[in-house]
Order: sequence, then structure tokens, then C-alpha cells
Amino acid sequence: MAKRKILKTVAKTLAVLVVLVGVAVAVALYVMARKDKEHAKFYNTGKAVNSLLGSYSKAVREGFEKRDASMVARLYSDRFASPARGRWVMREDAAESDVSVFRLAADGRQDYSKADIGDEVSRYFSTLSSIKNIWTKIDMIEEVELEKRVVVRVKFILDGVDPRGAVFQDRHFYRWTLANEAPPGAAIEWKVVKDELIEGLRVAGDGGGFREISPAAVGIDFKHSRDPKLNAEKNSARMKFDIIEHGSGGASVVDYDGDDRQDIFFPDGVRSRLYRNVGDAAAGEVRFADVTSAAGLDGIDQANAGIFADVDNDGDSDLFVARYLAPNKFFLNKGDGTFSDRSKEMGLSLDSTSVTATFLDYDLDGFVDLYVGAYGDAFNDIPRLPFFAQNAKPNRLYHNEGGRGFRDVTQESGTGDTGWALAVGAGDYDRDGDPDIAVANDFGRKCLFRNNGDGTFTDAAKDAGVLDFSGGMGLTFGDFDDDGYLDLYTSNINSNQRWFGEDMTVSQYVRNVART
Repeated sequence: MAKRKILKTVAKTLAVLVVLVGVAVAVALYVMARKDKEHAKFYNTGKAVNSLLGSYSKAVREGFEKRDASMVARLYSDRFASPARGRWVMREDAAESDVSVFRLAADGRQDYSKADIGDEVSRYFSTLSSIKNIWTKIDMIEEVELEKRVVVRVKFILDGVDPRGAVFQDRHFYRWTLANEAPPGAAIEWKVVKDELIEGLRVAGDGGGFREISPAAVGIDFKHSRDPKLNAEKNSARMKFDIIEHGSGGASVVDYDGDDRQDIFFPDGVRSRLYRNVGDAAAGEVRFADVTSAAGLDGIDQANAGIFADVDNDGDSDLFVARYLAPNKFFLNKGDGTFSDRSKEMGLSLDSTSVTATFLDYDLDGFVDLYVGAYGDAFNDIPRLPFFAQNAKPNRLYHNEGGRGFRDVTQESGTGDTGWALAVGAGDYDRDGDPDIAVANDFGRKCLFRNNGDGTFTDAAKDAGVLDFSGGMGLTFGDFDDDGYLDLYTSNINSNQRWFGEDMTVSQYVRNVART
């Protein structure tokens, strides 16, 4: 009897638990279904904004060609009103060398209506002689009422020629308030109901600052080839992330032979090349010779980056090559125009997903150290959380052991970020005397590793204001305003999908993962 009672009690308990779990699952599915509908509205909202921006670019081009400002103005609502907006005018700013700079600024505090917009567009058309390219992109969605109202920061870029024959680029940032003026049940039809100028710039010149020279005419017959194993057409079925096929390429400039002429190294997927500068600068002659084989650098494939530095302090530049899903390479400069493969001896033959690297003397011991950025494994991984992917191979920091070899100090230094790195750089941004490290990650954020001066680093990207969630492509340090502090320039993928990185989409991604 006692046993039967226990079994009944257990059965009742399990039944209650099953009911509770069933109710919990039903509630979760109901909540997820509601959230799915909300996300669908969010997706449609952003997609429709993109469509409006595409229509805006098209209207500017066709309106200019037909000298018809109404083609642009019709994208504005009849209810358009921007109180105290003022008229937007180009004002000449300080010139930089032979380049003229103009800033777009508000003149006065006149209220603007739709009729005023047409006049302003006509004035803008009068500053153009021809249009080459136009892009209108979402910079950021600042406010959103799904399928009803959006406040969006817009980036407008136009390349063209002005009436004086100057080549220019306009780069304007606006804040638009959009309202859906479609009838109920119809597709979203955004109209601009208010606008605001954030900033605008025109940079113009005669286009003669550089002279294009055919590479073949000066002895450079290099043509980039991707790593055959990353050819998506042949290997897409084996790869989880075949976009990697577009990732490689680049060049390095170095005086490898100490003759005071800059030579060029091209990393390549099939055959990397070194070209020696044999031109006569005094006579204005530009000429290069392919010395890849003679220098002992033949056979370098699967390469994404080649960087030079004097690793052993013997006065000439040595070469490190970052290779993707292949052992990295290090070549010691022998000082006679040739290189010797010392990858294993120097501890730099790691087989990983290396795509970028930079030299720096992080501990100020007089020997340059090495930081290597790694991407994800395209055959086994895709970026998880597309806006904060952290499932790539770790970046690596190597300490130079007095020119005799390198020691991996990634873990103790705290620099092993696992974002999908595409670019790394080094510079003393805080002027404390030691170099810091910056990382641009695809499908994620930037890192700024502040050197603590004791062999460790702290990621200060958020505090320094450079977190910048986006598709990071490249970066470099430089003091652009000559104030003695290094500035950081980053390049991101030119995408119109940044709006999709909002919390709502990340939540949807998590829900989809939970379902599977």
C-alpha cells in the first residue's frame, strides 16, 4: 500500500510538472509569436526606409539630368515643416594644399515648407556639372514607431564635377523624420515630414594631384589571385562562410635592400611577389623588377598580409607573412638581397586563420614584437551574433626574445580577442610612452587595447569612444590635426543594413537559436 501511495504521489507530481512545463512552453511560444510579428514589422520598416533612400538617389540623378527639382521634392510630404531650419548653403572653408573645402551650413532661421525644398534642390543642382556616383545610406535609426514613424540619420554621398570643372565629393549627414502616408493595409510609403542638417562637406580639386601609371608600363605584372581553396564556385558546399573568398589582397612598401628606394611586396593566394625599385628618381624614371625568386621568396601562397620590420636589429627589414588556414611565415633578411625562411626557428609558424598583423615594441625593450589578427574559420564557422561575433580564432601577441625568436604572450597580456579581425594597428594614442593596439572586427566591434606598461593590456574601446559596432574593414593611426595626439581612422563596410543591428534583431536571433 505504501508503495502504491508513493507511486500515485510521484505520478501526480509528474503530471503537474508536465502541465506546468506545457503551460510555460505555450506562454513562451505565444510571447515569441508576438515578438516575431513585432520583428517582422521592424524588418518591413527598415526595408521600406532603404527603399526610400534608393528612390532619393535615383530622384537626385534623374532630377539633375532633367533639371526638375520636383522629382526630389515629391519624396517630401505635403505636410513637410521644419521650423527655424534655415537655408542650407555651401561656405568655403580652409583649403588643404590644392584641395578646396566647403562646408554646408544653415543660413538664418527661416521656417521651411515643401515649396522651399524644391527651390533648395534647384540651387544644389546649379552647383553640379555632372554626377558620377550617388549613395544615400542609413547611418543610424534613432527613433522608430513600427510602420508609422521613423527618425533616421542619413548619409548622402555624391561624386561629381562642378561648373568650374573641379572634381568633388559631397558628404552630407541629415536627420530625417519620416511618416508612413500609405492608406491602411497598403505597403509602407515613407515621406519626409521634417529634416535637419547635421553636417555637410564638399572637397574639390582639379583631379591632378596624382598621375595614373599603368603597372605593366613600369615592370609590375602582378595580378591578384585568391587562394584556390577559398574559391566559392568550387568549394561553397564545403564552406560554411564562403564570403571569405573576397577577403584577401593588399600590398606593403619597404626598402628591403637599403638602397633608399621603396620596393613593393604583394601577398597573394597563389604566388606572392616582391618587386625591387630600380628606377632613377632623379631622372623621374619609375621602374620595378620582379625579384621574387632571386630574393628567395618564391612559393608563398595562401597569403593575406606581408609586413616588414627589423626583427633582429641588424639594420635591414625582415618579413612576416600572415596566411589563412596555413602556417604563417617569417623570412629573415640576410642583407644581401635575399631572405631565409626561419618560421619554425623563430616560433612564428602557427597554423591558424591569420589575415593581418602589425609590428610594435610594446614593452620598450628595443626589439619589435608582433601582433597577429585572426578571422573565423570559413569551413567550420559562421559569425555567431552577426553584430558581436566572438567565435573566431584568437588574435596573437608575440614577444620578441632579443631577436632570437618569439614567445606567445597572448594569454598573459590579455590581447586574445576572438572577433573576426580584418585589420590591426599600433600607436601610442594616450601619449604615455608605450604603444597601444587597435583591432577592426568584421561582424562586430572595434577593440582598443591600452598598454598598461606592465606587459598587460586593457580594452578601452568603450571609454575611448571607438567601440563602433559595424563591419570593420580597416584602420590606421595618424595625427590628422597636428595636435600631438594620435587619431584613429576606421573603415567599415559600405552597407545599408546597419539598422538591422538593433536590439530587436539580436533578440530575434536569440529566439531563432532557442527554437533550434
